[in-house]
Amino acid sequence: MSHEMDASTVQEAYSRWARVYDLIFGPAFNRARRRAIEHLQLAPGNRVIEVGVGTGLSFPLFPKDCRVVGVDFSRAMLERAAARARKGADGGAMLVEGDGGRLPFPDHTFDAALAPYVASAAPDPVAVLQEMERVCRPGGRLVILNHFSRPRRGAAGFTRALTRLTSRLLGFHSEFPLDPLFERAGLVVEHCEKAPPLGFWRIVCCTAGRRSDSP
Repeated sequence: MSHEMDASTVQEAYSRWARVYDLIFGPAFNRARRRAIEHLQLAPGNRVIEVGVGTGLSFPLFPKDCRVVGVDFSRAMLERAAARARKGADGGAMLVEGDGGRLPFPDHTFDAALAPYVASAAPDPVAVLQEMERVCRPGGRLVILNHFSRPRRGAAGFTRALTRLTSRLLGFHSEFPLDPLFERAGLVVEHCEKAPPLGFWRIVCCTAGRRSDSP
């Protein structure tokens, strides 16, 4: 898995994306977001963190009796999320500018954690998953909604070139296999399903505190 991206690369890419993000990743992806939130198994009063909150497209989909904290390190995205949060009947979610790989919260702060369409855009996706588990109480649900690539044979040079291009210009890893990511993070994949539209994305569920035997 390539880690050629750094924070400044991603921030620059998503500053460009901010203006058109809702148009591209808006209503057509709400079914997947809603399904991912269902997998969080939230109870009334639960605190949930959304890592990579973007423009806040998930806000209307969370149960009204939960407390949502959204984190993103793109200020341009957060400005749009803040505007959406203010439209919420309950005053909306709490927003924090920060790095998903270094979350500014104590251990076990949240009951559940969601990362929609962000893992492959993170400079260090392993750290993001580990931080999601750290800030979540033991037994809490971790749900990742993302595209994951299949291992490819041949065309290695083309794949590397494509990965460099998407990392620098678009802000995400195009070559992003599932198993190595979760193995390196030490997390057990308990459930994985295709997500709409087209089934290109996956919803992956884990439980905080349930560790694999991988180092």
